[in-house]
Amino acid sequence: MDAFLCSSWKLATGVDCGPMNTLLKVTIFAFVIGLAILCCSAPWTTTPAGSDAAHNSLGYAAIWSHQFAEVPGARVDPGAFAMLAAVVAFFAIVIGASAYFFRNKRGAEREDV
Repeated sequence: MDAFLCSSWKLATGVDCGPMNTLLKVTIFAFVIGLAILCCSAPWTTTPAGSDAAHNSLGYAAIWSHQFAEVPGARVDPGAFAMLAAVVAFFAIVIGASAYFFRNKRGAEREDV
């Protein structure tokens, strides 16, 4: 929680927020890029909203696309989109955690230099 309250490199308590800023910035950047890619290839369906029937997948197209405009009832599948967004969030956290873990292992920042 201290990382969210950190407006400078150190809090008044002496906690260094620099590494956590790396984690947060890389995670948010990866999540935004992932969602942008997901919006360019969102899953589409013809199943009406709230229906218990099996979903009929039309394919993948951009959210703003008119590729499936001629298909009656075509819409972006919100359930599939949410599941894919959760996958994007997971990988964004993994990428952010990797950046945090390896932050001191490059160039002049290495511990042995």
